[in-house]
Amino acid sequence: MLLVYLILFLINIIQIESELASCRQTFGTNTYDLNRLSQLTITGQGFPYAYAITPCGIVPTSQCGPNGSPFEPGMTACQENIGDPSNPRFESSMGFLDGYGKPPNIEFIENTDGPGTGVIMTMRNARCSGLERLVKVTFICDQGVKTPTDMDVSESPSCQFTMKIKAAGACPVGSDGPNTGGGSSGIGGTVFVIILLVVVVAYLVGGVLYNRFKQDQTGLAMLPHPSFWLLVFGSFLSGCRVTLTFIRTCGKESSYNSV
Repeated sequence: MLLVYLILFLINIIQIESELASCRQTFGTNTYDLNRLSQLTITGQGFPYAYAITPCGIVPTSQCGPNGSPFEPGMTACQENIGDPSNPRFESSMGFLDGYGKPPNIEFIENTDGPGTGVIMTMRNARCSGLERLVKVTFICDQGVKTPTDMDVSESPSCQFTMKIKAAGACPVGSDGPNTGGGSSGIGGTVFVIILLVVVVAYLVGGVLYNRFKQDQTGLAMLPHPSFWLLVFGSFLSGCRVTLTFIRTCGKESSYNSV
């Protein structure tokens, strides 16, 4: 049963990483990571509507107005009807994150103003009066806006929306502004480490349970392949001794004894 939980945990982590990966994009030498904005909720108005978006995250439903039915999962942006200030209400979803069964997936291109100036995110997976809702969010690199709170929103023609957000988080990773190179994402390494840890834990736990209840072993004998792990532990201790000796002698005298 523990192994099943570990597998389910791994699947969930990989799904989350995949969703986050869609918000990490590289264009030429510039790498953008809009996940840096995923803890922010940015709002704008175009009367009689108010809009809210949490880039690469789930928008808080408290920003979307009262709704008579449950909100759909994965909503990253919403539209609220504020025509009657005394009775605001949820109007519609504006877009959904990847991985929530709402095709097509979000698309990204680099800002047309030039390399390093930001990213344009396009969402087409929400409906508007039964038709496709097109939402283009232009993230503009601006190092002076560390925590953006508002955005410009317009609708023209009907059901086609444009949002503009200035933010330092829209600049290339590792840059001081536009037109500089960016760093690379470590998502592949993260997934590999998670998979490795899950496999090792499953191996150890499964081996101990098998040896204890099937082989009736006790103590160190319960470990799967105990001689190997004792060798690894001995090598670890030997390495620690060498390191301590090196530190104490400032590297002048150190020796390594084979094990």
